[in-house]
Amino acid sequence: MQFFKKSWFIPTLLTIVILTAGGLYIGSLINKKAPIAADEIRAQLESMYGGTVNQIAMEDGVYKAEMSRSGASYSAEIDATTGSVIALLQTGERKEVVPQVLSEAEVKGIIAEKYSGEVERISLNTGEEVPVYEVKLSKDPKFTKVTVDAITGKTISENAKETIGENVLITKEKAIAIAQKQLKGEVDDVSYEKTNDGGYYLIEIESADDREGTFQIHAISGKVMSVTWDD
Repeated sequence: MQFFKKSWFIPTLLTIVILTAGGLYIGSLINKKAPIAADEIRAQLESMYGGTVNQIAMEDGVYKAEMSRSGASYSAEIDATTGSVIALLQTGERKEVVPQVLSEAEVKGIIAEKYSGEVERISLNTGEEVPVYEVKLSKDPKFTKVTVDAITGKTISENAKETIGENVLITKEKAIAIAQKQLKGEVDDVSYEKTNDGGYYLIEIESADDREGTFQIHAISGKVMSVTWDD
């Protein structure tokens, strides 16, 4: 017990304690891992999930990131020293990107640059895999039907038909008038077919009550050779 009463004992003991505590603290600093750089975490997330990291910041040893993927938004938490994903939560609904369809005026402008005919009818058809505009235009002596991609404006197909033959007595306009006596409505299509007896016109008409008929008009006599009704 006399040992503890020595005047040098307590200061020596305190020195040992301080040195030990300091050594442990310095050791903890040395052994502590430095946080991974934010750019590395960003690259890791984008590689893992195939999205885009829009924002990332570190708080209390944890990276918090906002990212988007396939139209949906997510928030993620990542351990700053290990790079492990702690949590991933979808924060926004996936939005379907709908392509912008060209207007009729824009399509007419595209047609006017390529064709000299006058647009008689233009309609949007969304029943195909890709929406298309079906354009019918007059170009004497041709009647041309053009199909245009409604998104890109690119011409998909074009079809020119003869609408009048040589030495016919019945003009296209007369044939249309004869057909419209059978069914009043809008002319959808006109074509001319050559035959040994003078040829004939095929005229498609759609009425206001949605009836559709194709009329075969003889190009010399003007006789209605046949009528076909679409169901």
